[in-house]
Amino acid sequence: MTDKIQEEIEDKIIDLITLGGGSRLVVFKPENSDKDLMVEKRGDYKKKKISLNIYNGEFSDAGDFKKIISQLVVRPEENFYLVFVRFNIVKQDIEDNFWIVPSLSFKEDDFSEFLTNKNNFVGFLIDELT
Repeated sequence: MTDKIQEEIEDKIIDLITLGGGSRLVVFKPENSDKDLMVEKRGDYKKKKISLNIYNGEFSDAGDFKKIISQLVVRPEENFYLVFVRFNIVKQDIEDNFWIVPSLSFKEDDFSEFLTNKNNFVGFLIDELT
């Protein structure tokens, strides 16, 4: 994936979180980190953060998804998620459904429980930060 497409996908995820979360969430691209995005609850004195790594793939179902992730090496961490999206170049947008996989569950066999809709994504993040 080119850096330009990766940046466009990250920007779409940032927009999704910013617009969907109102003023409840802060999302940013961390400097000097192996994570793509960080999300935290605005005004949270504990500063619990969720870190995300974003992957673009041409996967149509969980079987194809497994082929892609089988090549990844992921260090399991609490509050670290892998987000697998399809980016539609013509529409310049991510597809409605994508996977958000906790790194702690990354090597499990069944990923169907991690399939979400982008309309539910922000609610998921808020729940995890609470």
